[in-house]
Amino acid sequence: MLDFLQRWRQKRSVTGADLAFLFRSLAAMMNSGVGLDRALTMLAGQQGSPALQQACQRLADRVCSGRYLSNAMSLESWLFSKLHLRLVAVGEKTGQMHICLSQLAELQERQMQIELKVRGALTVPLIICSLCLLMVVLAPPLLFRSLLTMLVENGASLPWPTKILMLLSDALRNPLSYVVALIASVAFAKFLSKLSQDPARKLVWLRRIRQLPILGSVQQLISLTRFVQALQILNRVGIPVLQALEYASQATADPCLVADVAPVMEMVRDGETLGHAFLQCEGFPDALGHSLAAGEESGKLGDMLEALARLYACDLEHSLEILTKSLEPLLLGFVGCVVAFTVVATMLPMLKVMDSL
Repeated sequence: MLDFLQRWRQKRSVTGADLAFLFRSLAAMMNSGVGLDRALTMLAGQQGSPALQQACQRLADRVCSGRYLSNAMSLESWLFSKLHLRLVAVGEKTGQMHICLSQLAELQERQMQIELKVRGALTVPLIICSLCLLMVVLAPPLLFRSLLTMLVENGASLPWPTKILMLLSDALRNPLSYVVALIASVAFAKFLSKLSQDPARKLVWLRRIRQLPILGSVQQLISLTRFVQALQILNRVGIPVLQALEYASQATADPCLVADVAPVMEMVRDGETLGHAFLQCEGFPDALGHSLAAGEESGKLGDMLEALARLYACDLEHSLEILTKSLEPLLLGFVGCVVAFTVVATMLPMLKVMDSL
């Protein structure tokens, strides 16, 4: 458990921007003639993350001892994925290490852009919900705690909206509530852990999430965009189609897409063309299969994948904008209900006092 927490803290301390900077800087140094071990040692002193700094130094020591960079990176599985290792191995075999590292940096930057867009779309809703929760917690004790105390002492009954608001406020300010929330979180984490250990059940739940309106389609488009971007990079550096499909699907970290790509790989292994294989498998839009088929027929599959990567990136940005616009009326309604309930719960006791005068 402690090892898991340590690896989790290490991974959280290294951002996508840190990895992109590492790959980009390493490619530039190697292209300038700097030795690999020297470049890694220099980059170790330039990293802001202590975990990444130590990882770079360990890589430099392993390279100095005679290991290939891909082999040294495989011992840092918490930091580098199989896709990273495969691209570096291709660079070692072809002698074009700086090109493969540049492609890795480009892929990492694209993935980071997707994450930033998703976070940007969810930031405002989270802030609004947090402010509403804060208002429910602070309004009762700050606005009319003394008034309610006086009413209770005089034997007056509180209106039910006021009682509900006071109960919520007391519960949120009670430390026992946070203990209960912590226990519930641990139980939910154990449920997710058991779910992740059963791939079939996990896949069923993820497919149900994909059926949600708007949110499910956006999540599917995120995975598809990552898949096409990774596939385009792998095709550019000369990875065989079957391996490119496998590594590109794993780069998305989406079990649904990995499961959908599996029959595509089987068809391609049996001699089917890439475009026709995607057309015959569910889970992928027909436009993807037709575009890939056109690229194969014209002999410009790489150009078609590059165009698809740009297209899906623009489509994702548009979908995130639609998601944000769709959430706005829901958030306004939620805020309006919270404010109206708080105002009613606040005014009713005051009206009762005025009536008693």
